[in-house]
Amino acid sequence: MNSSPLAPAGVPTEQRFQTLFEQAPFSAQLLSVDGHTLQVNRAWKDLWGTYEGDPLLEFVLSGYDMLADPQLEAKGVTPYLRRAFAGEAVRIPAIRYDPAEIGKPGLARWVEATARPIITPDGRVAEVLLIHEDVTERLTAERQLRESEAQFRTIADAMPQMVWSTLPDGQADYHNQQAYEFTGMPAATLDGERWAEILHPDERRATWDRWRHSLETGEPYETECRLQHRSGEYRWVLVRALPVRNEAGDVVRWMGTCTDIHEHKRMRDELLASNRRKDDFLAMLAHELRNPLAPISTAAHLLQTSASDPAKVQHSAQVIERQVRHMTELVDDLLDVSRVTRGLVELDRAPVEMKGVVADAIEQVRPLVESRGHVLSTRMPPGGVHVMGDRPRLVQVVSNLLNNAAKYTPPNGALSVSLSVDEAVEIRVADNGTGIEPELLPHVFELFTQGARTPDRAQGGLGLGLALVKSLVELHAGQVSVESAGQGQGAAFTVRLPLLPVDEALTPSSGGPMSLPAASRKLRILVVDDNQDAADTLGLLLESLGHEVQLAHDSARALELVGHDAFDACVLDIGLPGLDGYALARRLRAQPSNADVTLIALTGYGSAADRKKGDDAGFDHYRVKPADLGELARLLQAGRGGSGERAAG
Repeated sequence: MNSSPLAPAGVPTEQRFQTLFEQAPFSAQLLSVDGHTLQVNRAWKDLWGTYEGDPLLEFVLSGYDMLADPQLEAKGVTPYLRRAFAGEAVRIPAIRYDPAEIGKPGLARWVEATARPIITPDGRVAEVLLIHEDVTERLTAERQLRESEAQFRTIADAMPQMVWSTLPDGQADYHNQQAYEFTGMPAATLDGERWAEILHPDERRATWDRWRHSLETGEPYETECRLQHRSGEYRWVLVRALPVRNEAGDVVRWMGTCTDIHEHKRMRDELLASNRRKDDFLAMLAHELRNPLAPISTAAHLLQTSASDPAKVQHSAQVIERQVRHMTELVDDLLDVSRVTRGLVELDRAPVEMKGVVADAIEQVRPLVESRGHVLSTRMPPGGVHVMGDRPRLVQVVSNLLNNAAKYTPPNGALSVSLSVDEAVEIRVADNGTGIEPELLPHVFELFTQGARTPDRAQGGLGLGLALVKSLVELHAGQVSVESAGQGQGAAFTVRLPLLPVDEALTPSSGGPMSLPAASRKLRILVVDDNQDAADTLGLLLESLGHEVQLAHDSARALELVGHDAFDACVLDIGLPGLDGYALARRLRAQPSNADVTLIALTGYGSAADRKKGDDAGFDHYRVKPADLGELARLLQAGRGGSGERAAG
């Protein structure tokens, strides 16, 4: 007989079995073939909380039949036991046992069991060994894990981002609902490495290289790339992932998100492009405003040194006049853009004959066209063509289009303007110039947009003209469009305006420049401006019309002059030292002797708020520099009651 380490040599086998059974570290219960408990070990007692003399233990050992227990039957244990008594080793799933059910104190627990039949040499089942395992903690932990995972999935599915996770080697094993809604792919099809299939081909290599680097180093992962949307479009997303580490510091999982930033990125790119256009615009503005200053300065110097030479004086005056006109047009464009974009432009609507509008526009740009040697052709329909609109603004629209065509057409090029009528009035301005690049074509009517500047474009520009054209045409309930075959293929702009029926058309006014007639009556006029040159030149002009003029360069001097002399009219600047023009006007209006004096504001401040302040201060008329001198002469002659307007612009 072989010796056993569990008992000294010579110890009977039965005794060795009893020692092993009693000292086993697991709960063991020996059952007879009829289901009665024959024996339990110490671990069984520890598990079930029994001790010697315990009624429960006595009950189990005194005829308790497990196969006949209705509670075990209800819990589903009995079928497993019957299979064990039939000779099959079975694993009994976890069952919840509550001591309270049998009148015992203690907490409920979950127990799993294994039933193994003890077979005799002749193949009979002699006994069944039932081994129990308390799995309460394990099942509790598993339940908590499941609840945690369910909570995580609920939160992840509620997030606006795509949430995903991978194993330590980078193999994806989870994507939330947002990921599948974004991609349009069936659930669970993004696991493994299939997510790489939705990456934009241009970003796959860089994205994978960056991901492998994070997997190798454990560094957080972040990149921007394009993923294929369910619509088929590739959209930009921000991808971020962090490693999840165990207590030893090893990466056990990666958790990541994908945030759709497509619209944000598009807006950011548009803002950057807009900022670049603004920077270009400011550079052009500085260039365009400095250009006229050089000839003005030279002409002024020539006037000082050649005052006795009439020809040089005349030439210098013409240079100054042209350059001031050019600067005025630049400033007017800027102010027009501000007024139009803020909706402050009010049209003076009347029936307008469009053939005359086109003719006036051509006259405005003729010097530029001739200086560049362009051939300008026109085509007009017979009879009158009328629209309802603001004549000066319509002239501005056509002249801006012609000016644009001339600037973008190399010397000796061809320009054309045509007027036609169908259901609407159509003005078409075309050229054979540099054309418009396809990427620029959708943006030509946006502020500060301009094609490439070339050395021969001496006239320059601010990139405002076409934006003004679009706004003014839309104010007239019309549309403007552009077409170009591309670089070097020329361009054509088409304006369509509602046609005014013949029976509603009236003879339009000439719209020509206002003359400066001699004064029908001599007026005593006070001119107040802190710019001495401006005051002096305006005073000389008014005197040349037959008026008597006094000058003041601040409000204190103006009040002093008004205290000694009576005036028919006062032309006041607003930005005066000390009392500004508004305060001066209120002081003058407060004096009974000035009740009939015509007050005219002549200033560089032209906003709607400034005009409202002028009206409140008592001005009869509010005009922005540089003034239309013919209109100023008319307002002075009309006096306070002659125009029927207050603070008009």
